[in-house]
Amino acid sequence: MIKNNIILVKKPKLLFINPHPDDGEAFCANFCIQAIRFGWEVHQVLATCDEYGTPIAEFKGKRIQQIRRSEMLKAANAYGKDLNGNSLVKLHWMNYIDGYVPHNKKAIFRLQKFILKLNPDVIIGPDPFIYMDGHVDHMAVGKNYYFALKWMNPTQRPKKMFFFQSLIPDYFIPIKSSDKKEVKYVKKAHKSQWNSFEIDLLNFFPSFLQLPSRLKKGILEKCEGYRIVSFNNDDHLPRGFAKIIFKFFKDKPIGCEEGRLLPKPEHFELKTDPEGEII
Repeated sequence: MIKNNIILVKKPKLLFINPHPDDGEAFCANFCIQAIRFGWEVHQVLATCDEYGTPIAEFKGKRIQQIRRSEMLKAANAYGKDLNGNSLVKLHWMNYIDGYVPHNKKAIFRLQKFILKLNPDVIIGPDPFIYMDGHVDHMAVGKNYYFALKWMNPTQRPKKMFFFQSLIPDYFIPIKSSDKKEVKYVKKAHKSQWNSFEIDLLNFFPSFLQLPSRLKKGILEKCEGYRIVSFNNDDHLPRGFAKIIFKFFKDKPIGCEEGRLLPKPEHFELKTDPEGEII
């Protein structure tokens, strides 16, 4: 595009589809940092605000919701701000309730409509097939994400589509030594979720589980691993070392222990079926 004899280059647009505040930072912080550094337009859409993200009954509902939303805003700001003081990571909210994200046609088409409207060049969402986090919201959001893309006209799909939290990644983003502190810095914004020791474990855990895939490709340096989205059903079956590890994660709803999702949302005056479009 040329305006006033100046060539305007369209910024690539990156969209993360996250079940909860902190998932983007847990699995994709380095990718986000690199995209911002190269001048990309970065967006995160959050399915929930972690309304049941605590075992303490007094904090469940709107109280933890406010805390987690505030921390997500701090995390977005931690990636950097523009000259007007606006976060370089733009946040959007689906307004579902933690533990109660629906997987149905309505949710799929609602997300699909948002994706088409934003029109990202690159999109990343949770792997609902061969995963390392079996939280019910990760499964629901991952399936909504997958079918939103699958049922889309192929010409309208993002140019690059990835899964995060996958046990068999096939695309890797190296983490530079100089960026490790920045990765940890943005993760620290979610202080109600992790302390420094837990952040170190969080940095180690995905890398360790994805190690066989990295070694298979001869990748020795520290990196974030992603899986390229495929619409071939055979590609979504665990294989090799991942097949053994997947038995531990399969059908285990991490973070949804008995009683964790009680009292029900209506007790906290929370709506499980949000109205309107994702904004």
